[in-house]
Amino acid sequence: MLQRGDTLRGLLVAPTRSTVARGVIFRTDGKTAAEAFYSVKLLRGLGLTGGKKYVVRKMLPTMRRDTLRLLLEPLAQGQANLYRSSYNLFTNNTDEVYSNQFSLLYYYVESTANLTRPPYLLQANTFRSDLTSLFSDCTSAPAITGKFSEANLIKLVQEYNRCTSHLTQLK
Repeated sequence: MLQRGDTLRGLLVAPTRSTVARGVIFRTDGKTAAEAFYSVKLLRGLGLTGGKKYVVRKMLPTMRRDTLRLLLEPLAQGQANLYRSSYNLFTNNTDEVYSNQFSLLYYYVESTANLTRPPYLLQANTFRSDLTSLFSDCTSAPAITGKFSEANLIKLVQEYNRCTSHLTQLK
């Protein structure tokens, strides 16, 4: 779906290391149709036939460049959103996108209470303290424990979202 609300139907050309952070290549039909490149700046999100969905999120501005937007796959949504990405902006440098191994997974979390802040990269050595700080408004949430794994991160974010859902209902 484009930023202006238009929905396009067709085929996406599989992203490569050099295109994944810049945009998507789209064809209206099989291999004979002309390809059109859509910058991530023009997209609101993507929905694939298999059910996968991607949303565009603004990241921290890169040095001497415009704010970077990335396609992220939502894993858990609510008061806190958890996203998965196969590329990383570990530094504030867009060149870093292209030098990372394409097969690695990265996890980002954001609070819907403050959508002016970009999604935050979770890291194995600090995820417990980061989530404890982010989830501090829910005193009845379970302790942030477990391994740095996708399944555990989803579980922790879902528990927090259930807790905050309960708090919202009490107000």
